[in-house]
Amino acid sequence: MREPKILLVDDVDYSRQLLRNNIMALTSSKLLKHTTFSFFNAHNASSALTIFNVQPPDLVFLDIELPDSSGLELLKKFKQERPECFVAMISGFSTLENVQQSIAAGAATFIVKPFSGDKILSAMRLFEKRTQPQPVQLNTV
Repeated sequence: MREPKILLVDDVDYSRQLLRNNIMALTSSKLLKHTTFSFFNAHNASSALTIFNVQPPDLVFLDIELPDSSGLELLKKFKQERPECFVAMISGFSTLENVQQSIAAGAATFIVKPFSGDKILSAMRLFEKRTQPQPVQLNTV
């Protein structure tokens, strides 16, 4: 099984570290199918877009409020370039409008800051469920 790539996009370094530490704790506790991940960090939209194109991630945790662009606009670019990429939006501003716009633009889930380990676990399990190979069904006539 290939090691999934995770892109953490948040202008606050501590938030990126907290996300990574939560995911690593989940793998250590054997709560996820994957045991290792490759992590990439971006503090703004322009660096996130560069990393996205150079090291295409399987999973993105994307903050809505970025210093140089909207995370929602970045989400649209990500989904346009790689529709299969799993994106979890993160925001301290969990307005109904933010959540609706995120889901409409292709986000798989929305996590409110401050996030808990349970919220990260839910997102990671949803990622694993959506990315696991589906069994081939044969039609017999």
